[in-house]
Amino acid sequence: MNYEIFLAIGMFTAIVLALVLINLAARAKLVSSGDVSIETNGEKTIVVPAGGKRLQTLADNNIFLSSACGGGGTCAQCKCVVESGGGEMLSTEESHFTKREAREGWRLSCQTPVKQDMKIEVPEEVFGVKKWECTVESNPNVATFIKELTLKLPEGEN
Repeated sequence: MNYEIFLAIGMFTAIVLALVLINLAARAKLVSSGDVSIETNGEKTIVVPAGGKRLQTLADNNIFLSSACGGGGTCAQCKCVVESGGGEMLSTEESHFTKREAREGWRLSCQTPVKQDMKIEVPEEVFGVKKWECTVESNPNVATFIKELTLKLPEGEN
């Protein structure tokens, strides 16, 4: 009887270890890891870890694309051209672009994963965008679901 219990424990352990090894092998093959480079407008190149969405990756490197929905893929303000490395357009992006724009490489930054080296084109005005820490002066309700947010800019900023 003891022999059967030890055999069952050994078989269970062997099966779990085999599944873990299969999972690790699949992850190494399918999931991007390591660093990738993103070349912006043929000038600025940043090296970032693979795996995130492009919108957040660019923001982490002080390139701020407009995104009213916070990366949900609904506002379509974070549009830019992916010249290479973006993969296929996702179904969540298709409704925001014409067939011509899709052929030209337009993508939503919030929906494009960073998996490999990329070349992208962003509007030049994006490079003038700054990140400020402000003080909220007021935030009253104007109407249902509408608020008026008034911020105090840091000293010396217009």
